Amino acid sequence: MATPSGTLWVDAIDVAALEADPYPHYARMRAEAPCVFVPALNAHLLTTYDDVRAFLADTGLGRAPSVQPVLERTFGPGNILVADGEVHRDRRASVDPPLRRSAVAGYIEDLVRPIAAAEAAKLPARGSYDLVAEYLEPVSTTGLAAMLGIGDVPSETLRRWFHTIIGAAGNYTFLEEPFRRSDEVIAEIKDVLEPILTRLGTDPDDSGLSHLLHAGMPPGRTRSREDIYSAFLIELTGGMQEPGHAAATTVLGLLQEGTYGEVVAQPGLIPTALAEGLRWIAPIGAVFRETTRDVTLHGQELPAGSVVWCVVASANRDERRFDDGKRYRLHRSGPTHLSFGGGRHFCAGNVFGRELARIALEELVAVAPALSLADWSMTGWLFRSPQQLRVTAGEA
Repeated sequence: MATPSGTLWVDAIDVAALEADPYPHYARMRAEAPCVFVPALNAHLLTTYDDVRAFLADTGLGRAPSVQPVLERTFGPGNILVADGEVHRDRRASVDPPLRRSAVAGYIEDLVRPIAAAEAAKLPARGSYDLVAEYLEPVSTTGLAAMLGIGDVPSETLRRWFHTIIGAAGNYTFLEEPFRRSDEVIAEIKDVLEPILTRLGTDPDDSGLSHLLHAGMPPGRTRSREDIYSAFLIELTGGMQEPGHAAATTVLGLLQEGTYGEVVAQPGLIPTALAEGLRWIAPIGAVFRETTRDVTLHGQELPAGSVVWCVVASANRDERRFDDGKRYRLHRSGPTHLSFGGGRHFCAGNVFGRELARIALEELVAVAPALSLADWSMTGWLFRSPQQLRVTAGEA
């Protein structure tokens, strides 16, 4: 499909440019071509708040893609990200129980607070360190592992699993090496999980893995190993992406804006700070959908079955909804961000992720009331957050 007349500049956009910084491209798309076919991605991109929200909601416009080679190659066929209808409901029945708001409220403090406090106690009172590698990722990975029931797996191993699988899940140029590395890690994960699942088959508990095995199943039956592995990989990547990386983005925004001290003085502002961090830089920047019927958007005809990226990262900065959306503002007012998606595929772990990140930041501001930004780096269009966030403690 050719790029529509008047948007030939889109042809020049390649994946490398999006990886470096997608936001200038999104801003131009919102202004000139809110629905546009991007050859580098072989898909249409929707970039405005209203369009993205409509497609993500259950309005009959969009559905989970019937074919999604990258996600199926990484997470297996029929996984929860590409499933719809009864299959999706069945998959969610195994994932949702320990992630519901009432369930999370019952365990999150006892589970995560000791982990965050122990990691925060390791941070130096003065000097420079990488907040992502030395605090936020360890808290995020260890907290998620404890919820899932694999708390004995070292944080370094969990982080290696996460980064390898994310490399495959975002491999939309279909390079062989990311898939090869992911296959090796998935085989390793299966070896770790198998004895745990065997035990849980006859002796269930309240862990996330036990729910994956038993929830929604008739008495005496358990889910297939392949279904469990698929769901586990998705929880591993999503559950580690959003809490730790959203917290890192939030700290970056606070330090750049100069409002970190306000949060130190008023920790009750942390949920507000996190919500703005999620809006400012969505950890997962886009969601795949396909059209359920013929649709015309902004002059573009999209036949039923067309592949569409709903770019939540762009929607969250839409000038029509957010004043100066490219800036982080602690005291911003406006509509809710779309970083958790919408409709039937609304992020199952949104409550757990936000609560884990809240606790991590509460423990951080308690031990590091004075921080300054030393250096940071960030890449990615589908998955984006600070890869490193070097701060200096004892200076503000």
